[in-house]
Amino acid sequence: MIANHDRSGWFGASDSSKVVAKNRESKSWLNWWNEKLGLRENTYVNKAMRAGTAWEHKILDAVNPKIRKDHQIVIKKYRLRVNYDGDLNGTVYEVKTHDFDNEFKVTKPYWRQAQVEMFAMKTKKLYIVEYGLIREEYDNYFLPVDDKRIHFHPVEYDKDWINNEYLPCLKELCRALRKGRIPT
Repeated sequence: MIANHDRSGWFGASDSSKVVAKNRESKSWLNWWNEKLGLRENTYVNKAMRAGTAWEHKILDAVNPKIRKDHQIVIKKYRLRVNYDGDLNGTVYEVKTHDFDNEFKVTKPYWRQAQVEMFAMKTKKLYIVEYGLIREEYDNYFLPVDDKRIHFHPVEYDKDWINNEYLPCLKELCRALRKGRIPT
């Protein structure tokens, strides 16, 4: 597990939708920005989030026990700190758990997160590893992983999105972060 949960001063791959957000006046965006400035701490956690974190390593071990877990890449130039669920031989594995009774979709935020993870890792291979949690697994993290509920969603790298949308926004936010102000 990643030991330092302080998200101030750095952008992560899961921040990618906030990085490219057009509306920087919304309450949620300003709360996120204040977290980056170190003025606010996000301590929100729910049962689904705790379960997802608890199951992540077990799911990756079920995929392949050789997968390296919780690797981090830092790109200081962009104030980018990317935490990987798992990687092996140039392939990134991003685990997403969800309620088994609900259909899983690779959402735009998941897709954007995957793009940034591939950019930082300098790879074009990433799988979102989907695992549908049943009710008992939200409370008991010691149950075995059901291999039949592991599904892989390959994500194709989009260099144009990185270069033309993400990086220009990230650079702008880096400048504002260094100055300790809201970007204009």
